[in-house]
Amino acid sequence: MIQSVKDQIRREMSGAALPLIAFSMALNLSVGQITGALKIPVYLDSLGTVLSAVLLGPWAAVVAGCLSNVLAAALGNPTMMFFLPPMIAIGVFTGIVARAGWFRKSSLCILGGVIQGLLAAGLSAPISAHLFAGTTMGGADFLVVFFRSHGYSIFESVLFQGLLMDPVDKVITYLVVFSLTRNLPGRLVTRFPGASHLSTSGE
Repeated sequence: MIQSVKDQIRREMSGAALPLIAFSMALNLSVGQITGALKIPVYLDSLGTVLSAVLLGPWAAVVAGCLSNVLAAALGNPTMMFFLPPMIAIGVFTGIVARAGWFRKSSLCILGGVIQGLLAAGLSAPISAHLFAGTTMGGADFLVVFFRSHGYSIFESVLFQGLLMDPVDKVITYLVVFSLTRNLPGRLVTRFPGASHLSTSGE
């Protein structure tokens, strides 16, 4: 089993995979910075992680996601260092559902995005509530303030905000990656390990 895992990691982290991982990191950083600057109530900062998970696999997605968070922290957003667990969960979960063929149909993508969003909300809420008092300077902070004004605790407010907005964020992310992978040239997609789990034909 250990050898099988090593072989899988080697497939996901070699050849054409390395430029894609670098691109995925840049995508996470750039889109995350744009949505943060515009105070949009969705993050979209895991687009690259999801793309890597679909085209390469969970190991590559975890690497791309974690390194992009570390770079974001180094570039002036230190809070991102504390949100490595949700990013790891995004990479692993997306890699699993991509292998199961969920990125062959938009309906399954939507379902996957909802589940992923709920999982991310559950992992992020304790971090945001206990380390940052519920505010991370993101566009959805107003919802935390709204729930707090109605008497909910910091943790409850952060959790409710996440349960409302994270599924929306992840559904958008999943659908963007779904559309992107379906419109990439077939000869490019087939260079990646995840190609066999995708469909280039209509639903």
